[in-house]
Amino acid sequence: MQRIGWLATWSHALRMRSWVGPLLVMVMVLATTAAQAQEWLYTVRPGDNIWNIATDYLANMNHWPKLQKLNGIADPERLPPGTKLRIPIAWLKTRPTVAQIINVRGKVEATLALSGDTVAVTTEQSLQSGDEIRTGQDSSTTLEFGDGSRLLLQADSQLILDALGAYGDDTHIVDTRLRLQQGRADNQVTPRQVTGARYEIWTPAATTAVRGTQFRLGMNSTTGAARVEVLTGALDLKGERRSRAVPKGFGALAQTGQPPGETIRLLAAPTLTNLPPLVERVPVQFSFPELAGATSYRAQIATNRQFESLLFDGVSAKPQVRGPDLPDGEYVVRVRGIDSHGLEGYDTYHSFRLHARPEPPFLAQPGPDATVPEKVPTFVWTESVVATAYHFQLAEDARFSKILLDLPDYSSTRLVPEQSLVPGTYYWRVATRNAANQQGPFSDPQQFRLLPIPEVGSPKAVDDQLVFRWTSTLPDQQYQVQLARDSDFQDIVIDQRVNQPQLTISWPAPGFYYLRMRTIDPDGTAAPYGPAQRLDLPPKSYWPFALGATLVLILAL
Repeated sequence: MQRIGWLATWSHALRMRSWVGPLLVMVMVLATTAAQAQEWLYTVRPGDNIWNIATDYLANMNHWPKLQKLNGIADPERLPPGTKLRIPIAWLKTRPTVAQIINVRGKVEATLALSGDTVAVTTEQSLQSGDEIRTGQDSSTTLEFGDGSRLLLQADSQLILDALGAYGDDTHIVDTRLRLQQGRADNQVTPRQVTGARYEIWTPAATTAVRGTQFRLGMNSTTGAARVEVLTGALDLKGERRSRAVPKGFGALAQTGQPPGETIRLLAAPTLTNLPPLVERVPVQFSFPELAGATSYRAQIATNRQFESLLFDGVSAKPQVRGPDLPDGEYVVRVRGIDSHGLEGYDTYHSFRLHARPEPPFLAQPGPDATVPEKVPTFVWTESVVATAYHFQLAEDARFSKILLDLPDYSSTRLVPEQSLVPGTYYWRVATRNAANQQGPFSDPQQFRLLPIPEVGSPKAVDDQLVFRWTSTLPDQQYQVQLARDSDFQDIVIDQRVNQPQLTISWPAPGFYYLRMRTIDPDGTAAPYGPAQRLDLPPKSYWPFALGATLVLILAL
């Protein structure tokens, strides 16, 4: 029985050998790779020996025999220049580094680990391991770490600098470990020049282990959910002993107490090609085409494409931006879509110049789409408190390519041009000039129509009626004619609307009368009444002897 048991054990071992061997080889390879990944390669310089290298770089001089053995050094006093020495990162000296504040906007505070004091964060301030940063509403700050990596901490966020350090003096191996308790952070991580460098952000829901990567990380402390969006490079999202690789162009969600979810492709960048390069009104407003898959949109404004400081950060359910009342200057807006998971996609950038001041006055007369019967209209606009003069323009087209009147230094808010205008459609606008002789943008062009004034000819008697005729104006227009006994047109005798440029009425009682008329457009828009005319009508029995004399008495008021 013992012999049979021994043979069975030996047979089982032989069978196991077929796969245990490759497994051991794989484990050894993985272990070797992991070890190599935690090593720094030092290039030997002329005059180097094992002891001065240990003095300069190793945390403990007692490691030099291990260093000699690891690299197979036969003569520790004479090292060939150019030789590559493997040095485990764990043996290297460590030194603290700092995070430099690059930019601050709004209310940003830091609680300092050494003193426990809470201070207002300022540009060029240095923060150390253990310090905690908090941003208020509409606030942001940008930090730069020892390897040049940058983090934009956005509004209502809380970030703890867990550990900021580096190995050796010139190894370029930087160790940056952060904790995002709440809020959002944009990260631009410098690609690793050597193995062993680390940039890691912990959140209550998951941790990001990052290589050279541009990514966004958000943590909602209320819902317990973290989200990450990878724009370049790649990262690992770790939570609940599970790791999820998130490549470029994908995002992922992680809920506190659960492993990270599946990766989700990010939305493409919106189209902003039709946005204007010059903006002349505040607040800043843009509209753009809808993006497929987007349920909302985030827009941010900064002074440059680096977005080190956010002047505006807003979310809209529609494809539009309604920004703040910014001062005149050069700006960049970036817009991205947000999907149904809350993941934010790629940005589109648009540079624009804001030139909105001094603001133009409000145009009063002629009003929008007004109909003006006079040949010389009167222009009136509101007075600006900063104006020393106004720039007035009158044109035949809305683009003002055919300017009829250009007065760049007009001092009043009322203008009656010296020249008369022919009937037609016109456009006018006004800009403000201030004490520094700076001209702001023009007002929006205002359109008006100048109609010809119908001229009423001598009345003619036809049987028992009088016929008034006048020159026609535009096709399809109607005419409203009123005949009254008083110049105020309170005692109206005739009030008729006709489709032709003539009016036929029964012969009225003799006496003085006043006649006025206005045009009515096909859309129902009525022009103001033209000047009234006075006439003295004789009795009908005097016709035709006295009518000639009566016509001489027709006057224009």
